[in-house]
Amino acid sequence: MCSIIAANHQGELDLVFFENRDRPKELFIGNDIRQIQDVIGIYDFRAKGMACGYSIQSETAGGVANILGYTGSKSRGVILLRALEEAKSAKDAGRIIREEVSGGDYSSARYVLCDGNSIVSLENFGTKVHLSEDQRKRFLVTANHFRNLRSGMRHESSVLREKYLKTIGSNITEKSILRLATRHRNPAICRHGRTLSSFIVFKNHNPKQSRILYSLGEPCKGYKEFSLK
Repeated sequence: MCSIIAANHQGELDLVFFENRDRPKELFIGNDIRQIQDVIGIYDFRAKGMACGYSIQSETAGGVANILGYTGSKSRGVILLRALEEAKSAKDAGRIIREEVSGGDYSSARYVLCDGNSIVSLENFGTKVHLSEDQRKRFLVTANHFRNLRSGMRHESSVLREKYLKTIGSNITEKSILRLATRHRNPAICRHGRTLSSFIVFKNHNPKQSRILYSLGEPCKGYKEFSLK
């Protein structure tokens, strides 16, 4: 199960991206934090791609929430990594993913991409694709179900988690994101025995800089900061 928050123009923060990812242990091989070309993110050993990441070059963050219902032959993490590597913006990354997944080769998922100008959401089930790139939107949350496509499995726990994510409000701060990441009460974000990794990007307006925080395990045990060269 995944929890994703994407936002921009939040006070002094030009961009905020948060993804907390869970997976059943029987499917988990391993993950780590790594940099591939200009993309930094959580690398999934099983998928051989990024579950979530941030492009230093385009200043675009992105992640994928798996949705059960359709199984494809190609890795969602690979197409997300490629989009972050090649795109010049969040909109450009969304178009790269849309073109690739529309052939029906990828398992059902929701992709979220964010830069300082726009937030893009893409839903994919088989050959069905719904792309939303409303430039007026400054805040988006998602869990493991579709909002627009009438396909895929829709668990009540996923719906409740998404409703809770919305309560963080439109005035997001670093403190509010870090507090939300360690929530254990139902609907829990940090789930002991299930949470595999957590990834956060804060891009400040003044001073202009990006910070990447990550946790390989439960976020309540603390985050480390990835050193940007």
